[in-house]
Amino acid sequence: MSSDSMKKDSSFFANAKNFVRHAVERRTKPERFILSDKTPNEVIYSEGIMKLRYYPHTDTSSFQLDDEQVTPTQQKHRVPVVLVPPLGVYGWIYDLMAERSWVRFLNARGFEVYLVDWGDPSKEDSDLSLETYVNQWHKNAIEEVHKHSGVDKVSLVGYCMGGLLTLLYAGAHEHDNIQNIVTIASPIDFHKNHIQGKLLAVLDKATKKIPLSKLEFDPASFHVPGDVLAILFKMTNPLAGVFSYFDLVRNLSDRDYIKAHLTTKEWFTNMADYPGATVQQLGLKFSLRNQLASGIIPLTDHVADFSRIKANFLGFAGDTDNIVSIPAAAKIMELLPTEDKTFELVPGGHAGVFAGGKAKKHTWAMTADWLAERSA
Repeated sequence: MSSDSMKKDSSFFANAKNFVRHAVERRTKPERFILSDKTPNEVIYSEGIMKLRYYPHTDTSSFQLDDEQVTPTQQKHRVPVVLVPPLGVYGWIYDLMAERSWVRFLNARGFEVYLVDWGDPSKEDSDLSLETYVNQWHKNAIEEVHKHSGVDKVSLVGYCMGGLLTLLYAGAHEHDNIQNIVTIASPIDFHKNHIQGKLLAVLDKATKKIPLSKLEFDPASFHVPGDVLAILFKMTNPLAGVFSYFDLVRNLSDRDYIKAHLTTKEWFTNMADYPGATVQQLGLKFSLRNQLASGIIPLTDHVADFSRIKANFLGFAGDTDNIVSIPAAAKIMELLPTEDKTFELVPGGHAGVFAGGKAKKHTWAMTADWLAERSA
């Protein structure tokens, strides 16, 4: 037998052995493959289930992000960045894995990075409303960032619902303390959201004469458990799960592939509960009545008015996003009065635009470059 044949046989048996070992380990010890939330951080403030995390600079030498070498810059930007995740997921989506970590990437680009962690709501937290998130927790977290950083300005980066919470906070509590806002796949005009938007517009017209107060019920009845939310999310693209499973089986001998696959999968299968009061507000005020598209949203003792927002703005939409349409996200450009505002269309679906394989070269790099020019 030739040496080449022996090498092929040896490689085949090694791959087969790894295939079996990984197949068993994936079922019995899945936590060994989950790489999220590994970047060192400090909890510098907490209130209820909300925590404010600070990510100190830890990388001093070059490291790998996907297929590219990243060298930490010596330049430090004055204005800190605050990352705002959506509800229904965990804050570690900004620190998905070493090669897909927003916090690590932004640190390497010279930013001080903070993250608002909304926590893990339970059924007992079903009364958590937008007022709690926007008027209390978001507001208090930003005040703590000012104290901790010693800087009177912040840049806010929000993904999906995190972008909406950021805009609501800025519209209700703008005191010249926000220098920059970045939103990623954040819907503003819900009635322009694909087929579901058309259905909502019809339903809104049919129920226009009914006061919203007549449609409100006990928040506990609207509380959505995380496992139900995960199923609903997967239903937006049911074939993706099938193709993803076959890809996993095909690469089951590759441990690095399994780690990346299962860590990303954890995002979509391990979701946080969505508090009932907030679900009710999103369903009635944002989805049905489309209040965000007006730019004026009452929040009990505050009003979020987008025309008050003075911060520089950068918005992103994914070109294949089947959850948030391009027109739904782009509506914000009509509502903000600031002159420095940009809207970008980038490759990817709802998750891909934020943390997909192409996100670092597009959304991440464009965000870092844009913020660097406006963070002196």
